Amino acid sequence: MSSVFLICATLAAIVFLLNRKVNMCLSMLAGSGIIFFATGPTPAKLLAVVRETASAAATWEIMLALYFVMCLEFQLRTGGIIDGLMAAARRLFRSDRVLLALMPAFLGFLPSLGGAIFSAPLVENAAKPYGLSPERKTAINYWFRHVWEFTNPIMTGMLLASQLSGIPLGELSFKMLWATGLSIVIGWLLLIAPLEAKAGEGARLAGAGAADGDSRRHLALAVGPIVANFVLVVFFRQSAALSMALVVAAMAFFLRQNAASLRAMLAHALDGRLLWGIAGILLFQRILSGAGVISDVTALLNDLAVPTVVVISVIGFLGGLLTGTSQGFVAISFPFITLMAPGDIDVVMACFVMGTGGQMLSPAHLCLLVTIDYFKADFLRSLRPVVALEAVMIAACAAVVLWG
Repeated sequence: MSSVFLICATLAAIVFLLNRKVNMCLSMLAGSGIIFFATGPTPAKLLAVVRETASAAATWEIMLALYFVMCLEFQLRTGGIIDGLMAAARRLFRSDRVLLALMPAFLGFLPSLGGAIFSAPLVENAAKPYGLSPERKTAINYWFRHVWEFTNPIMTGMLLASQLSGIPLGELSFKMLWATGLSIVIGWLLLIAPLEAKAGEGARLAGAGAADGDSRRHLALAVGPIVANFVLVVFFRQSAALSMALVVAAMAFFLRQNAASLRAMLAHALDGRLLWGIAGILLFQRILSGAGVISDVTALLNDLAVPTVVVISVIGFLGGLLTGTSQGFVAISFPFITLMAPGDIDVVMACFVMGTGGQMLSPAHLCLLVTIDYFKADFLRSLRPVVALEAVMIAACAAVVLWG
């Protein structure tokens, strides 16, 4: 029972620090410190854990993958591709309703802390014909940014989930394709389909014209890197780091980046907050696994005679709710999978969907906070449609696990 109290105290400390806006790395280091000092600390043990984390291939795979993701984000933003995509999509689809979902969904391909702030101005622009409330704009931006959480192989949570569970990244992405498809469909039906444009909007869009050659170029440059990376990881089973490096190199060639631009890109990609945050999570996971507390909690849960998938799913949901990040709930819940259901892809899927549901409802989720701040929206009213959408996702996941 003492191990349960220790884990609860650790999680409470992490959540408290995150809610106090302490960065992810320091919050996870604090949690690591609590477990380390409560389970017989020695300098040799600490040095061994740090050495193992720093030398592990999984650590560098994740770090390099995220570094190249930030490089691609720089290329798309500074190359005018995002602005060009907005104009091209308006010409192509002639529908601001499509743009409301498309812009945050596209930028959601690129994981970054608080990245919803990049798509919020685009949602604001596309929402003008509909007179939407700040809460509805917040929900749209927030929901569609995260529809790729289950399948995008460069998402931090996906990378960690694959590494910690031992399930190949491509196999895990393919297994959860249904979740991304469902989240897009229900998001459209609840948030977008009911919208009605103001009078005169149809005439304005009809005059936008068909997509020209420059528009098609922007579409190709925006969508091509994402599709290429997905194909390399899922179908050719390349590592996320290598596939992203190849994509960035190809983009540098197509954009004809000069030396100054390349230097700026490489410097920009050194996002210390993100990279150190991931390092803190990986260290936390190793200390948590090595301390023996997970084994104690696993034994207690097994004594309760509760199905393993239910126990781990609840832990994933609470981990997401408490930390507000995919990497956070994966770091907390996946060590339980390693011991209680190693290699069980259905349990991994259930935990991931439940954890994502928790993080989407979390007051610690940075994307939610920055979107609410941008639109000056009410917190609880913004979350109401998200609660309904996550209820559908969780019910669907239960059905897939039981009858799939």
